[in-house]
Amino acid sequence: MGTDDSPVPEYAADYAPAPDDAPDASHLTPEEKRGPRTVHVALALLAGLLVIAVATNPASVLPRDSTLHGAYHVDRDSGLELQVPVGWRVSGDPDFGTVQMRPVGTGRALDTRILAGPLESGIAAAAVTDDQGAATALAETIQMYVLGVAGTRDEQRTVPVDNEAGTGAAISYVVVPDGSADQDSGGLVYTAVFGSEGRRWWVAYVTTSQQSAPGIRWMDRIVDHVRLAR
Repeated sequence: MGTDDSPVPEYAADYAPAPDDAPDASHLTPEEKRGPRTVHVALALLAGLLVIAVATNPASVLPRDSTLHGAYHVDRDSGLELQVPVGWRVSGDPDFGTVQMRPVGTGRALDTRILAGPLESGIAAAAVTDDQGAATALAETIQMYVLGVAGTRDEQRTVPVDNEAGTGAAISYVVVPDGSADQDSGGLVYTAVFGSEGRRWWVAYVTTSQQSAPGIRWMDRIVDHVRLAR
Protein backbone atom coordinates (compact mmCIF):
# COMPACT_ATOMS: atom_id res chain seq x y z
CA MET A 1 0.00 0.00 0.00
CA GLY A 2 1.36 3.45 -0.87
CA THR A 3 2.00 6.13 1.66
CA ASP A 4 0.50 9.62 1.72
CA ASP A 5 3.41 11.96 1.02
CA SER A 6 1.22 15.15 1.07
CA PRO A 7 2.74 17.82 3.28
CA VAL A 8 1.33 18.23 6.77
CA PRO A 9 0.28 21.84 7.48
CA GLU A 10 2.35 23.68 9.97
CA TYR A 11 0.65 25.74 12.69
CA ALA A 12 1.91 28.71 14.57
CA ALA A 13 3.01 28.20 18.13
CA ASP A 14 0.00 30.18 19.46
CA TYR A 15 -2.53 28.33 17.27
CA ALA A 16 -5.71 27.16 19.01
CA PRO A 17 -8.35 25.03 17.25
CA ALA A 18 -11.79 26.58 16.69
CA PRO A 19 -14.18 25.79 19.53
CA ASP A 20 -16.66 22.98 18.96
CA ASP A 21 -20.21 24.38 18.75
CA ALA A 22 -21.70 21.15 20.10
CA PRO A 23 -22.41 21.41 23.87
CA ASP A 24 -20.55 19.21 26.25
CA ALA A 25 -23.03 16.57 27.36
CA SER A 26 -20.73 14.87 29.81
CA HIS A 27 -22.30 16.64 32.77
CA LEU A 28 -25.96 16.06 31.78
CA THR A 29 -28.25 13.56 33.46
CA PRO A 30 -29.79 10.74 31.37
CA GLU A 31 -33.15 12.59 31.46
CA GLU A 32 -31.55 15.82 30.20
CA LYS A 33 -29.77 13.97 27.42
CA ARG A 34 -33.07 12.48 26.22
CA GLY A 35 -34.72 15.91 26.14
CA PRO A 36 -38.36 16.71 27.07
CA ARG A 37 -40.72 13.77 27.00
CA THR A 38 -43.45 13.71 24.40
CA VAL A 39 -46.15 13.68 27.07
CA HIS A 40 -44.75 16.88 28.60
CA VAL A 41 -44.75 18.59 25.24
CA ALA A 42 -48.32 17.43 24.58
CA LEU A 43 -49.52 18.71 27.98
CA ALA A 44 -47.91 22.08 27.36
CA LEU A 45 -49.62 22.35 23.98
CA LEU A 46 -52.98 21.31 25.48
CA ALA A 47 -52.68 23.92 28.23
CA GLY A 48 -51.99 26.58 25.62
CA LEU A 49 -55.02 25.55 23.57
CA LEU A 50 -57.27 25.63 26.66
CA VAL A 51 -56.13 29.15 27.51
CA ILE A 52 -56.96 30.29 24.00
CA ALA A 53 -60.33 28.50 24.05
CA VAL A 54 -61.37 30.01 27.39
CA ALA A 55 -60.42 33.47 26.18
CA THR A 56 -62.44 33.15 22.97
CA ASN A 57 -65.42 31.01 24.03
CA PRO A 58 -65.58 29.98 27.70
CA ALA A 59 -68.88 28.14 27.29
CA SER A 60 -67.21 25.61 24.99
CA VAL A 61 -64.78 24.29 27.58
CA LEU A 62 -66.00 25.18 31.06
CA PRO A 63 -67.93 22.48 32.93
CA ARG A 64 -71.69 22.70 32.87
CA ASP A 65 -71.80 23.23 36.62
CA SER A 66 -69.98 26.54 36.28
CA THR A 67 -71.62 29.93 36.51
CA LEU A 68 -70.30 32.95 34.67
CA HIS A 69 -70.58 35.94 36.98
CA GLY A 70 -72.21 38.84 35.21
CA ALA A 71 -74.21 36.72 32.72
CA TYR A 72 -77.69 37.69 33.91
CA HIS A 73 -81.13 37.37 32.37
CA VAL A 74 -83.56 40.18 33.22
CA ASP A 75 -87.11 38.91 33.72
CA ARG A 76 -89.39 41.93 33.58
CA ASP A 77 -92.46 39.85 34.42
CA SER A 78 -91.12 38.82 37.82
CA GLY A 79 -88.80 41.76 38.46
CA LEU A 80 -85.77 39.49 38.99
CA GLU A 81 -82.36 39.09 37.37
CA LEU A 82 -81.13 35.50 37.25
CA GLN A 83 -77.71 34.13 36.32
CA VAL A 84 -77.66 31.98 33.19
CA PRO A 85 -75.24 29.07 33.78
CA VAL A 86 -72.59 28.18 31.23
CA GLY A 87 -74.07 25.91 28.58
CA TRP A 88 -77.66 26.92 29.35
CA ARG A 89 -80.09 29.21 27.58
CA VAL A 90 -83.35 30.95 28.39
CA SER A 91 -86.20 29.31 26.49
CA GLY A 92 -89.64 30.68 25.75
CA ASP A 93 -93.03 29.48 26.92
CA PRO A 94 -92.11 28.22 30.41
CA ASP A 95 -94.12 25.27 31.67
CA PHE A 96 -94.51 27.03 35.01
CA GLY A 97 -93.64 30.54 36.16
CA THR A 98 -92.20 33.36 34.05
CA VAL A 99 -88.63 32.12 33.35
CA GLN A 100 -87.36 28.81 32.01
CA MET A 101 -83.76 27.79 31.33
CA ARG A 102 -82.57 24.57 29.73
CA PRO A 103 -79.13 23.06 29.07
CA VAL A 104 -77.98 23.24 25.45
CA GLY A 105 -76.80 20.26 23.42
CA THR A 106 -76.62 17.67 26.18
CA GLY A 107 -77.67 14.86 23.86
CA ARG A 108 -79.43 13.18 26.77
CA ALA A 109 -83.10 12.44 27.36
CA LEU A 110 -83.11 14.16 30.73
CA ASP A 111 -85.89 16.64 31.31
CA THR A 112 -83.80 19.26 33.11
CA ARG A 113 -84.70 22.89 33.65
CA ILE A 114 -84.57 25.92 35.94
CA LEU A 115 -87.86 27.73 36.50
CA ALA A 116 -88.62 30.96 38.35
CA GLY A 117 -91.33 33.51 38.93
CA PRO A 118 -93.25 35.57 41.48
CA LEU A 119 -95.04 33.71 44.27
CA GLU A 120 -98.53 35.08 43.84
CA SER A 121 -102.15 34.02 43.83
CA GLY A 122 -102.82 31.11 41.53
CA ILE A 123 -99.94 29.12 43.03
CA ALA A 124 -100.99 26.98 46.00
CA ALA A 125 -97.71 27.65 47.84
CA ALA A 126 -98.54 31.37 47.95
CA ALA A 127 -101.11 30.67 50.67
CA VAL A 128 -98.38 29.36 52.99
CA THR A 129 -96.86 32.26 54.91
CA ASP A 130 -93.83 30.37 56.21
CA ASP A 131 -91.08 30.34 53.55
CA GLN A 132 -89.91 26.80 54.29
CA GLY A 133 -93.49 25.54 54.19
CA ALA A 134 -94.09 27.46 50.96
CA ALA A 135 -90.94 25.95 49.41
CA THR A 136 -92.14 22.48 50.43
CA ALA A 137 -95.60 23.05 48.96
CA LEU A 138 -94.05 24.42 45.77
CA ALA A 139 -91.75 21.38 45.51
CA GLU A 140 -94.79 19.10 45.67
CA THR A 141 -96.44 21.08 42.87
CA ILE A 142 -93.28 20.98 40.74
CA GLN A 143 -92.90 17.24 41.34
CA MET A 144 -96.50 16.52 40.35
CA TYR A 145 -96.98 18.81 37.36
CA VAL A 146 -93.47 19.35 35.97
CA LEU A 147 -91.45 16.26 36.90
CA GLY A 148 -94.53 14.02 36.69
CA VAL A 149 -93.08 11.27 38.89
CA ALA A 150 -94.79 9.95 42.03
CA GLY A 151 -92.65 8.44 44.77
CA THR A 152 -91.08 8.84 48.16
CA ARG A 153 -88.66 11.59 49.18
CA ASP A 154 -85.07 10.75 49.96
CA GLU A 155 -82.02 12.83 50.93
CA GLN A 156 -84.22 15.76 51.89
CA ARG A 157 -82.33 18.98 52.67
CA THR A 158 -83.32 22.46 53.80
CA VAL A 159 -81.09 25.57 53.80
CA PRO A 160 -81.69 29.28 54.41
CA VAL A 161 -81.73 31.76 51.52
CA ASP A 162 -80.40 35.31 51.63
CA ASN A 163 -80.04 37.30 48.41
CA GLU A 164 -80.71 40.79 47.08
CA ALA A 165 -84.45 40.09 46.75
CA GLY A 166 -84.79 39.00 50.39
CA THR A 167 -84.53 36.05 52.74
CA GLY A 168 -86.28 32.69 52.73
CA ALA A 169 -85.65 28.98 52.52
CA ALA A 170 -84.77 26.30 49.96
CA ILE A 171 -85.69 22.63 50.04
CA SER A 172 -84.50 19.76 47.87
CA TYR A 173 -84.99 16.02 47.72
CA VAL A 174 -84.54 12.98 45.49
CA VAL A 175 -87.73 11.34 44.20
CA VAL A 176 -87.59 7.54 44.43
CA PRO A 177 -90.45 6.11 42.33
CA ASP A 178 -92.86 3.71 44.04
CA GLY A 179 -93.05 0.12 42.80
CA SER A 180 -90.61 0.62 39.94
CA ALA A 181 -87.99 -1.89 38.88
CA ASP A 182 -85.75 0.98 37.87
CA GLN A 183 -85.09 2.85 41.09
CA ASP A 184 -82.96 5.38 39.25
CA SER A 185 -85.87 6.57 37.12
CA GLY A 186 -87.12 9.18 39.56
CA GLY A 187 -85.59 12.61 39.74
CA LEU A 188 -84.52 15.57 41.83
CA VAL A 189 -86.52 18.61 42.89
CA TYR A 190 -85.14 21.87 44.31
CA THR A 191 -87.28 24.88 45.21
CA ALA A 192 -86.43 28.16 46.93
CA VAL A 193 -88.89 30.77 48.22
CA PHE A 194 -87.67 34.21 49.33
CA GLY A 195 -88.72 37.84 49.49
CA SER A 196 -89.14 41.05 51.44
CA GLU A 197 -91.59 43.92 51.97
CA GLY A 198 -94.63 41.78 51.27
CA ARG A 199 -93.32 40.37 47.95
CA ARG A 200 -92.06 36.82 47.43
CA TRP A 201 -90.46 34.96 44.53
CA TRP A 202 -89.42 31.40 43.83
CA VAL A 203 -86.75 29.51 41.88
CA ALA A 204 -86.94 25.80 41.08
CA TYR A 205 -84.64 23.20 39.56
CA VAL A 206 -85.96 19.86 38.35
CA THR A 207 -84.32 16.96 36.54
CA THR A 208 -85.15 13.33 35.81
CA SER A 209 -81.72 12.25 37.08
CA GLN A 210 -81.42 11.39 40.77
CA GLN A 211 -77.64 11.81 40.63
CA SER A 212 -77.88 15.23 39.08
CA ALA A 213 -74.83 17.05 37.82
CA PRO A 214 -75.02 19.96 38.41
CA GLY A 215 -76.61 19.47 41.79
CA ILE A 216 -78.25 21.21 44.68
CA ARG A 217 -75.22 23.18 45.93
CA TRP A 218 -74.82 24.57 42.43
CA MET A 219 -78.42 25.75 42.65
CA ASP A 220 -77.68 27.32 46.02
CA ARG A 221 -75.19 29.58 44.23
CA ILE A 222 -77.71 30.48 41.53
CA VAL A 223 -80.28 31.45 44.18
CA ASP A 224 -77.74 33.33 46.28
CA HIS A 225 -76.93 35.56 43.29
CA VAL A 226 -80.53 36.46 42.40
CA ARG A 227 -80.88 40.22 42.03
CA LEU A 228 -83.75 42.68 41.70
CA ALA A 229 -84.13 43.95 38.14
CA ARG A 230 -82.41 47.29 37.60
